[in-house]
Amino acid sequence: MKTHLIWLAASTIGIAAATPLPRQNAEATHFFTFGNSYTDTTFSPNNTAPSASNPMGNPSLGTGTTSGGTNWVGYLTTTQNASLVLSYNLAVGGATIDNTLVSGNPKDLVSQVDVFQSTYADKGAVPWTGENAVFGVWIGINECVLSSSVLVLMGRFVDVVSSIGNAYSNTDAETFTPKLIARYRSLVEKIYRDGGRKFLFLNVPAVSRTPEILSQGDEAAKSHAKYLAVFNQNVESMVKNFTSSHKDTTTVLYDSWSFMTKVLDSPQEYGFPNATCVDDDGHSCVWWNSYHPTSKYHRLQAEDMKAHLKPLGAW
Repeated sequence: MKTHLIWLAASTIGIAAATPLPRQNAEATHFFTFGNSYTDTTFSPNNTAPSASNPMGNPSLGTGTTSGGTNWVGYLTTTQNASLVLSYNLAVGGATIDNTLVSGNPKDLVSQVDVFQSTYADKGAVPWTGENAVFGVWIGINECVLSSSVLVLMGRFVDVVSSIGNAYSNTDAETFTPKLIARYRSLVEKIYRDGGRKFLFLNVPAVSRTPEILSQGDEAAKSHAKYLAVFNQNVESMVKNFTSSHKDTTTVLYDSWSFMTKVLDSPQEYGFPNATCVDDDGHSCVWWNSYHPTSKYHRLQAEDMKAHLKPLGAW
């Protein structure tokens, strides 16, 4: 398999409503995703499984997210795809890479990979291969944080708004983030050993510009942005090193930081009134609440992502 390492600069895109695309009569792509509330759809391996007629499996498309509707996983599964995609979304709101390093939801990335290994790795439940499976990871948002408040939405723990374990305020980015990324790499290696050969990684978006972080003041937001930048530099290095040491992988690194920055710099070009308004209807503003973008934002990002995901086969 040819190796692709793609550092993606997000492009300016339109805001027309997404419509289902015609599906090719090809083998399905099994899309395994991991992460936190920016990815979570509250999928359960124990409930309805994904199928051609219901590619998200459970719950229904547009529910179980922190966006007021469909998030990027749902869009890449159902509308922003060129062939059939089946979604197995193991992400959990509030998750960090490893709770022994930064404490968050008990179902950290370590636990999510454990669920994958116990449920899907033996390929009995899902007939995936290195050719027809894509593994997507969007993690780190909760590692770059400020205070110790927790957001509870819809009667369930969804995500940490500002610091879980105070990683941002109590650690030095240059010395601590390499430990986080080394643990991240070790978990990706587990999936590789299980047979994973196609990987999609997303860096941390520009969450220093969320209403939640901005409310902490200019100096705090600037310091947060510096910490986040070091984390993202380490993510990029990890992906490059992983790819160079595994020549049989196809790897895409999507720059969500640049895309969010473009939207926040020119919100009206993307159909938003400004960069800081909040509306839980899922489409009027960039932000669904003070820390999570709306479904409309997720759609725009998925449209941007699709243009760069062809090496992975389904887009």
